[in-house]
Amino acid sequence: MTEITQKRMAMIFNEWVKRYAEDPGAFDDLLDKYGKPFEDYGEGAAVYFATLTAEMDKAGLLPKPAPTPG
Repeated sequence: MTEITQKRMAMIFNEWVKRYAEDPGAFDDLLDKYGKPFEDYGEGAAVYFATLTAEMDKAGLLPKPAPTPG
């Protein structure tokens, strides 16, 4: 993993946990009534993280990934 990719991921996870701490109820659609993740939690989380990444990129909050060779 490149340094920039790792840094981007860390920044995205930090934003996720900040948002979760501020409003845990916003994540209720990923958990059952007992607070356990649904079986397809990864699918919903992947969509959320992709959206979060796009928001942070648009706001200029993330370092730019290296261009893909080819």
